[in-house]
Amino acid sequence: MEGVQHLKIPLAEIKLATNNFGAENYIARGGFGKVYIGKLTVQGQQITVAVKRLDPSLGQGKHEFLMEIQMLSCYRHKNLVCLVGFCDEGGEKILVYEHAKHGSLDRYVSDPTKLSWLQRLQISVGAARGFNYLHHDVGPQHRVLHRDIKSSNILLNENWEARVSDFGLSKIGPSNVEFTFLVTNACGTMGYIDPEYFKTDILTKESDVYSFGVVLFELLCGRLAIVNKYQDERRVLASLAKRCYKENRVHDIIPPDLINQMKVDSLNVYSTVAYRCLLDNRTERPTMGWIVERLEKALELQTSSKLRGFIRVGTWGKRSEDPEHKWSFELENYHNLVKITIDYDDDVLYSLIFTSESSGVLHTSDKLGGSPDGINVSEITFEADEKIIGINGTVGTRDGHAMISSLSFKTSKRTHGPFGRVTEKGFYVPWEKEGWLVGFYGTATSYINSIGVYLKTTEEMIKVGTWGSKEPLGPQNVWSFELEKNHHLKKLEIGHGDLIYSLMFTTQYRGVTTTSKKAGGWNGAEKVTEVNFDWDEEINAIDGTIALSRGKYAGYTVISSISFVTNKRTHGPFGQVRGTHFLVPWDDGSFAGFHGRCGYYIDSIGVYLKSTTT
Repeated sequence: MEGVQHLKIPLAEIKLATNNFGAENYIARGGFGKVYIGKLTVQGQQITVAVKRLDPSLGQGKHEFLMEIQMLSCYRHKNLVCLVGFCDEGGEKILVYEHAKHGSLDRYVSDPTKLSWLQRLQISVGAARGFNYLHHDVGPQHRVLHRDIKSSNILLNENWEARVSDFGLSKIGPSNVEFTFLVTNACGTMGYIDPEYFKTDILTKESDVYSFGVVLFELLCGRLAIVNKYQDERRVLASLAKRCYKENRVHDIIPPDLINQMKVDSLNVYSTVAYRCLLDNRTERPTMGWIVERLEKALELQTSSKLRGFIRVGTWGKRSEDPEHKWSFELENYHNLVKITIDYDDDVLYSLIFTSESSGVLHTSDKLGGSPDGINVSEITFEADEKIIGINGTVGTRDGHAMISSLSFKTSKRTHGPFGRVTEKGFYVPWEKEGWLVGFYGTATSYINSIGVYLKTTEEMIKVGTWGSKEPLGPQNVWSFELEKNHHLKKLEIGHGDLIYSLMFTTQYRGVTTTSKKAGGWNGAEKVTEVNFDWDEEINAIDGTIALSRGKYAGYTVISSISFVTNKRTHGPFGQVRGTHFLVPWDDGSFAGFHGRCGYYIDSIGVYLKSTTT
């Protein structure tokens, strides 16, 4: 107790402040004991305090009492409860805190009228910052593992700001190793405790992350971790929320009063954070720092007056400006794509029909294309947790017109297709997990003449691709060029010969030019070509081929040729056109950079596309 004597408060003062622990001052009861409100004079100023009086019959005692004093006398953070002092005399063990006017979070979780979605986001961010401080910022060489994260241990002050409390079960562990773990008897609260910790008695910082994930879902779903009135799957929130998330049905377990306040992008980011906290594999759970960053993003998306729009990638096939030929299917908010019906024959796709589901109700689109009908009809039925992550197809001709001759849908579980006839002129479009499919569009007459995809992301940019080598390589092989805000791509330098060796980018802003590092070309290049762009020239497609390298470094999958298509002209092709063709067009104004892998050559390339706002 050395070093904390200045925090000692005489028992007589505490009794005076609480009317001798009078019933009129009693406000709560927890695992430590009863809590009373009172008025204390500290450094000449009267403040409102919460007084926790130890009741040993509840299971806690001297250890928890001393741990609480140690934690809160050493560590200070805006989102941790503030310890005013303690009393250890007359057989009493008492902790005194600044009073949190609104009490504990668990009192408000189940009432959407008490806490709005915006308040819930702000509380989540504040609590996450407090836990991140304990895990990463308390001091060199150590971290604090809370061990009992739950909504009743998050207090709310007069401004509804989160204050992490109750450190009696906390442990201090080393932080100068990749994975901090302690072997200790599992403790905590059922419904919140990490199942791995409960089974193995091995405590890690990821155990805290799991518990916090349960709190996040409590705030999202407007209910506590365990609800005893249910005797089915609804009783335990963690398992219910995980299943609903995987089945794209989180909105089904959110109260209408809350979901009507939510912007979809904010919900998507928040629910993903909460789900990742509950992953079975501890190593896949995020850090508290990442959680803070993503929750701040969810808050930003909720409060921003700008709505993120679609990113349109495509189209492939015959383009037409005739409005009668244009078709579009867009998933509505909280709808899941459950079925695609495809009508085709051996040469061409005739029509597409999309079926979505929301809250158990099916919605079917009009038939797009398809007069006359084909000879084959196939239905793709998607599982609840199956997401489309790419499309693969080819373009053919009939009666001299371009049209989609075959189509496949790549999902998180399998590839459906190909449907139709695969021709040589192919396209393949994957997208990263930061983006998700929200629809298709294109042109159609009697057939599906062209197709493109609507993608959405909560980020400023989405990664589409890559094309080329997919072999895992070291970090030195990864290259990336991102256009900074308001910068214009002024020049491209392409090292090439019979394939693409290197790329280098020069941008301009207010007359100042900046040149990127060279990607690839570790052994030089046969030829270097400069492409200069006009001030109003915008890249809106790349066109290239993928093939095996030859010569001294033979046998590697690389980019063998590439062209850069702008709103004014096509630059290229550079390299030698051979191998598998790819073409990736996008809307004007979406281009935000390139990325990929490299070494002696440009092994692969993808694009950054920026989300538009409205």
